[in-house]
Amino acid sequence: MKAHIEFYFDFVCPLCFLATKPLREVIKEQKAEIEWKPFELCPEPTEQMEQIEDFLERPWNQSIAPLAQQLHVEINMPESPPVPRTHLAHEGFHFAKKHGQESAYVDAVFKAYWEDEKDISQIEVLAEIADSLHLDKEIFIRILKDRTFEQVHKDSLVHAYEDAHVTKVPTLKIGSRVLQGFASKETIEKALFHERSAKDREK
Repeated sequence: MKAHIEFYFDFVCPLCFLATKPLREVIKEQKAEIEWKPFELCPEPTEQMEQIEDFLERPWNQSIAPLAQQLHVEINMPESPPVPRTHLAHEGFHFAKKHGQESAYVDAVFKAYWEDEKDISQIEVLAEIADSLHLDKEIFIRILKDRTFEQVHKDSLVHAYEDAHVTKVPTLKIGSRVLQGFASKETIEKALFHERSAKDREK
């Protein structure tokens, strides 16, 4: 039976973007499965944040930049405030998930924002991403304009905030184990090992 990992994320969270690298390495090597769980750092009607650093515990140059360099991941600090809302990007995620493209969509949106410095609050930007994944672009635009997945996304946020008690991202859940903040490959592997060992003892 494959190990199951829940990953709570928001597209405008730099640590979430960086955390996907060790996470994917573990998934590939251990044949684990990932369940992407949307989260919003700044949901409506909360006032939009002006700078990414507004929700970082330490300044960018002391936290994100060194970690990205260590991981050999390209990441650019967004220059133009405010930090974009992500509800439409997440609603697009639910559409991609319906068509089995959720992992590719997550990677593409992260790349668009953190590498290509695109405004992922714009439907046109998200539609280009959907098109690149061979999702129907016209339908994708329509479901975002009509807010077809609005309630689905709101339900997923309620799950994150109230059921799973997630208060920050990234958060990984592996069975009964919860990893908050950036988790290294070694940390994820250790959590998977302990979870498997616990299940073996239950047999």
